[in-house]
Amino acid sequence: MTDSLLDAFERALAGLCTDEQVRRSEAGEDADAQWQAIDALGFTDALVPAEQGGEGLSLDDAFPLFAAAGRAGLSHPFAETVIARALLAAAGHAHRGECLAIATAQPRQDDAIVCREVPGALLAHQVLVAWRGEWLLLPRALAQATPGAWRPQASASLHWSSAAQAVFRTAADADADATAICNAAHAAGMAGAMARVQAMSIAYVNDRRQFGRAISQFQAMQQELSVLAEQADAAAFGARLGCAGAGFLPRPLLAAAAKLRCAEAASRVAAIAHAVHGAIGITEALALGLFTRRLHEWRACGGTETDCATALGDALFAQDTGAGQEILDFVRLRLAPASA
Repeated sequence: MTDSLLDAFERALAGLCTDEQVRRSEAGEDADAQWQAIDALGFTDALVPAEQGGEGLSLDDAFPLFAAAGRAGLSHPFAETVIARALLAAAGHAHRGECLAIATAQPRQDDAIVCREVPGALLAHQVLVAWRGEWLLLPRALAQATPGAWRPQASASLHWSSAAQAVFRTAADADADATAICNAAHAAGMAGAMARVQAMSIAYVNDRRQFGRAISQFQAMQQELSVLAEQADAAAFGARLGCAGAGFLPRPLLAAAAKLRCAEAASRVAAIAHAVHGAIGITEALALGLFTRRLHEWRACGGTETDCATALGDALFAQDTGAGQEILDFVRLRLAPASA
């Protein structure tokens, strides 16, 4: 990913994701038209091999695109679409144009397919669902939808009656972990959103004046913003780790570590940002709520903080203690981007 390509993508997003346009797409208005404009840029096929019409980038190369989409406030599941198209291309299924979400079906005794709290589900055209060792490509329009907790007009829990409603199905590769994919995608989006929240907070305290001077000059405000910046920067490094690798699929442990770090940071960043802005921060006059709601939604979807921490703890305690490995060895050997 060159700087010129990233700059071109960010400039296009700036024009397509104004605060008003984001509000409209969050409400389901003009969302398809916005997606068509995004898809026409060509970045949604970034991970598809060049011989199949894509760019053939790795997940690591595509990370700046995912973060840029989160920073711009794009309502659609952009990162999920990019990864889903690569998965479908690897399975021999050409897919162009439509917005795709990715989800894991909940374990059930019957044949119904239920996916809880899928970010951007109501803005997606199809959902790629991991179900009983298969990938199912299911039309979102055929699902019974329950509005999501954080973005009720953009996200939802979905219910299909059976796998017979799938328009395409294929065996799931052992390396294609849907939860890991969502963790990596959500962490990248969270990192971008936190960078935007940080920029909004800095701009606000520089403009807002009290007792004849900008409130950014008060030591207490500087302390709060320092903590916010620390958390946002740590999240960016963590999210980058989740997308580390030469292929287009994340490693589950790295993705869990990335999501856990970003989720922990998101809670503090959102709280500090709203404290800095005061009462105006929760009004429609500012776009801050658009981003903080998204942060809280991502925290709760895919692998939660508890899920990610449990996965990392289980992996730590499952290692061969006879080899004398300790926590630092686990981090060095299992969570290093270049390790096998």
